[in-house]
Amino acid sequence: MNGRRRFVVAGARAAGVALLAGVPGLQAAPAQAACGRVVALAFASSLRTLFKASADAVYRSGDGGRNWALVALPPATVSRTLTSIALSAGGKGALYVAGLGLGVVRSDDGGRHWSARTKGLPGNDVAALATHADRPGTVYAYLAGHGIFRSEDGGRRWRLMDAGPRGGITRLVHSNMPGSMQSGWLFAAAPQGVQRSMDCFCGWHDAGELGRTVRAVAYDPRQPRTVYAATDAGLFSSTDGGEKWSPSNAPGASVEALAVAPDGALYAGGAEGSVFRRNGDATAWERINA
Repeated sequence: MNGRRRFVVAGARAAGVALLAGVPGLQAAPAQAACGRVVALAFASSLRTLFKASADAVYRSGDGGRNWALVALPPATVSRTLTSIALSAGGKGALYVAGLGLGVVRSDDGGRHWSARTKGLPGNDVAALATHADRPGTVYAYLAGHGIFRSEDGGRRWRLMDAGPRGGITRLVHSNMPGSMQSGWLFAAAPQGVQRSMDCFCGWHDAGELGRTVRAVAYDPRQPRTVYAATDAGLFSSTDGGEKWSPSNAPGASVEALAVAPDGALYAGGAEGSVFRRNGDATAWERINA
């Protein structure tokens, strides 16, 4: 699968498969289809659309997570394990999906057409993927045993930038938090805690002293110094870019994925497939899908 190969999804691959909202053929995802562990969440600001991924499927919701539609993925995703979804900054937002055995694929029309974006990557086992907070063409991919690769042309070409933090990465996010020597920061969820680096790749350091396995990390786009971390001991938050962490009220489930909407609403994906939302600075969580 080379970096320029195109995939066209013609119609539904199976019952309940749906394309972009507003396109004929959109159907609600069957309840049983949305029950897998949530491995990633992403919010498309310009579309006001929430995306979630399980290990083998991607769903979208235009009403804050109350109703979901299954996004048709290219045939290359069959029998692969999805690890990440991400939306590019600005405009309508290109949708990226990455996984083990999959590499990176991109859609510019909500899932009707896909293109492989693997040129320059040493393999197809992408463990974590992130898009730049402000630059639509910049994408980061982490491959265990190889390191972090960066593309500045929407995934057409990749370049190895850094080995990544010691211990590996399970989730990756780019933040435009002030204070970087370049254009922002990378936060990584890692076995030893949250790891942080300026995006000049000037070295990785512990972000605070969580000292425990982190499953997911996210930041608030309104206040980039506000960072959230889902750990094996619950949810933590920081208001100073990860220097100090405090326990935060968590939903009644093990959190596997996090995303923050432009209005500050925090979304959490649970191990049993549920999605929860906490509005702004509120402490109460709402389960937003059955």
